[in-house]
Amino acid sequence: MIAALLALAGVVTDLGPSPLAAEGHQSGWEAIPVDDKGEGWIDTGWRDTAVLEGRPMELVLLRMNLEDSDGQPMVFDAIMAVDCPAQTIGMKESWLFLSRYGNNFRAPITTVTMDFADSPLSMGDMAILGHACTGAKAAQ
Repeated sequence: MIAALLALAGVVTDLGPSPLAAEGHQSGWEAIPVDDKGEGWIDTGWRDTAVLEGRPMELVLLRMNLEDSDGQPMVFDAIMAVDCPAQTIGMKESWLFLSRYGNNFRAPITTVTMDFADSPLSMGDMAILGHACTGAKAAQ
């Protein structure tokens, strides 16, 4: 069903607001650079904060359309934790629209590992950090 929807829609942002956002949230999807094969967007209308392991974190919402390590399609939303002073990013929670693990389910993450960002930082990492830490628009 989701695969058919994606094929018909042609654009992953046509899936509407993220199931991870509060009901009634109006998404503001903006494209961000993705270093792997695929596409990515950040929801400029969604921001939050959290304290993880005693450190304040900015939270941002992403939507990704990628291939997994086996070349299988994967479409998901993710709440990313961003430690601005340390310039690190970790995945806090995700919603899998389409994946080899199943479709349309929430995938909570019990331990947030701040190892998502590359070293040196990729263009995608810089876009996420820029949005979370300064509110900067993503450069394409």
